[in-house]
Amino acid sequence: MLSDYALYAPIGAGQLVVEKTREASKKAWTVAQKRRKGVLKTYEDLAKRGEKLVTSVRRSTYTRRAIDQAKSAQSQVKAAATGVRKTAGATSQAAKSAAKKVG
Repeated sequence: MLSDYALYAPIGAGQLVVEKTREASKKAWTVAQKRRKGVLKTYEDLAKRGEKLVTSVRRSTYTRRAIDQAKSAQSQVKAAATGVRKTAGATSQAAKSAAKKVG
């Protein structure tokens, strides 16, 4: 009879390990799902908060002024570049003309 226990005890221990592993797995799954839901909720809350902030900044008078000033500055830079290009071309032509007269 004692020899039977030597055979059955490891089998019973194995079954106990399997049962406890299943229980632990279920608990871990439940905890993970709860945390996942919490993380998703936090993520959604942060996204909504960010959206409100971006909308507020976009509608801000200061932002609109800055955008208008940037557009104006861009136009001025383009105009200045065109003026420099034309001046350089005219200077080049004047130098060629002067060289022909001198030389």
